[in-house]
Amino acid sequence: MIHRIRKNKITKDEIVADFIFLAVAFIVSIAALFIFDIHWNFYPDGRLFPPEKFIFEDRSIYLWGGLLGSIIGFFIIKLFLFGLKEDSKK
Repeated sequence: MIHRIRKNKITKDEIVADFIFLAVAFIVSIAALFIFDIHWNFYPDGRLFPPEKFIFEDRSIYLWGGLLGSIIGFFIIKLFLFGLKEDSKK
């Protein structure tokens, strides 16, 4: 017999919260990729603004890395919130 995991419907607030979680994870992953991309400019002989050296030749790494980072970050955030919810039940 298959048991339903979720008995109540998904609310609009949950969808908005999930979108916010995805957006936050996307922004954090893009920022981390950018910092990694320009980290050679933090050395004494580098110019920081505008950066003169980049590691990635192709800028599509920001799109793919941001999407992958947002999915991974989303699941980490949801797992963390699930743990907090289960801990508060005890």
